[in-house]
Amino acid sequence: MTFQKRYIQFGILCDSTHLYTWQETVIKKLVAECDVELKLVVFEKAGQIDTYPISLQNSYSRIGFLWNLFYRHKVKKKSKALKKVETGRLFKDIPKIHCNFITVDRLTQLEAADIEKIKDAGLDFMLNFASVQFSGTILNTAAYGIWSFWFGELGKYDGPTPCFWEIYHKDLLSSAYLIRVTDGSDLTSVLREGHLKTDILYHKNLDNIHFETTGWPLKLCHDIRTGQAGNFTNTRNIKLGRQISCPSNLQLLNFFGIQLSQGLKKAYNLIFYTDYWNIGIVFSPIQEFLDTEKKPVVQWFPNLVKSHFMADPFGILFKGKLYVLYEDFRFDQGLGKTASFLVDNGKFMENKIVIAEKFHMSYPFILEYENNIYCIPETHQANQVRLYRATDFPKKWKLEKVLIENYAGIDSTLFEYNDTWFLFSSNKNSGHRYNLNIHYSNSIFGPWREHPKNPVKTDIRSARPAGTMFIHNGEIFRPSMDYSEKIEGRITLNKISTLTIDDFEEEFHNIVHPFKNAYYSDKVHTLSQIGSYTLVDGAKELFILSNFNVFRYKISRILKKLKNN
Repeated sequence: MTFQKRYIQFGILCDSTHLYTWQETVIKKLVAECDVELKLVVFEKAGQIDTYPISLQNSYSRIGFLWNLFYRHKVKKKSKALKKVETGRLFKDIPKIHCNFITVDRLTQLEAADIEKIKDAGLDFMLNFASVQFSGTILNTAAYGIWSFWFGELGKYDGPTPCFWEIYHKDLLSSAYLIRVTDGSDLTSVLREGHLKTDILYHKNLDNIHFETTGWPLKLCHDIRTGQAGNFTNTRNIKLGRQISCPSNLQLLNFFGIQLSQGLKKAYNLIFYTDYWNIGIVFSPIQEFLDTEKKPVVQWFPNLVKSHFMADPFGILFKGKLYVLYEDFRFDQGLGKTASFLVDNGKFMENKIVIAEKFHMSYPFILEYENNIYCIPETHQANQVRLYRATDFPKKWKLEKVLIENYAGIDSTLFEYNDTWFLFSSNKNSGHRYNLNIHYSNSIFGPWREHPKNPVKTDIRSARPAGTMFIHNGEIFRPSMDYSEKIEGRITLNKISTLTIDDFEEEFHNIVHPFKNAYYSDKVHTLSQIGSYTLVDGAKELFILSNFNVFRYKISRILKKLKNN
């Protein structure tokens, strides 16, 4: 049974009449929905005069004066998320309450009379944009509690400098959480979470993670509408991080040194190296990769010349023979095309281009459906998800249908489950390395509808699809790319626990590392099933001066990136 709630009413808790830009964006996304209403704003009485930004609080000391200068003259000017905005127009005609925030031992409560006023508003939830942590009876004033944003790994970071210490400690990830505030000191109810690659530029790290969270409360409204808000009370046994002060002068100077060394290392790899991919076949089923103790043997495509690379293999059995479709990328053209070859008695034969367009093509996901063979290659440059049908397999194909318009889909992967087709992908224009999207339909021809929780997952380690999904012992597994250490560096295998048109949940199972005993030992980013065999790819990080076409391609990429910036 589907439950419907006509109006969702929420409130805001804040220090002053000003908000940050990212907070304003959260509210605007909520009130843009026809059934979501901002019902109440609670201000701190003493906060009606604007205070210093949270990242400056407690930083005025001789020990941290360099931090104060750095924040004021660098971060504050460059960060878009932390720009201050006046709320007069946004909160116009919205009922307001001015309360005394009573803080003891870092926990804040309200007076009983104010709590009764908030209860009378009949709110579904409240968003805490104040720089305090609430406790006591105020936590029960809204049906689904008070929600707070938390920036920094739970149990590790807390303080007035969000997203800073991740750079300082060279953490791979910068994390954010939307939590339901609880009174338990060691219990945290996580409603939504995201994990992004740490950017070495502080203002960019701030902006990336803050803006990524702005749609989370709206996604949770879907759970309220459909009666799926039961998990709002699930808690984890995690103690919130210890309070970390602003960096000292010496720590900030060390921070600049870390930024410089990390930046030079990144620039060196960007300029002088490129990925040189090849594909291979493992004569074992894909579930072998669920066991980290097993070391599958790969037979690689032989004699691959360095003027191009081969990646993203997908296979199909046709008339008793194994055919492989893959991305053929020519460095001199800077463009991927769809090619195929036949595997016969361990030999790779009949290698040729079979689908070519004026735009880049890769990840040729292949399937058989209603006695026809179809392919959904990545065509994000066309801003479409396209379906091709083989008219003379594997040599000739025609565009059968555009499945999704105005969507720069990356690595579209189909999976049928409970009589519904699910299309997993990421969006090139919206966090394609860390956001996972799902579309669903009753047929591969559509119409394809967007999953109401998109992006259903935000995690740089395990979002973007990396091959065919498969079922083993009744459980669904999904390969995904792990960008945390390297771009497309390794594969995460996830176990899906919930897959419906309304909900999605999966958990980490294991890592598939690059094949260290091979020449292509630096990266792996595709794992696809074909019968009792598995297709893989691997990359060697190639020095660009080893081949003129590689050198020319790399320079053109760098110049294009500089022009776009």
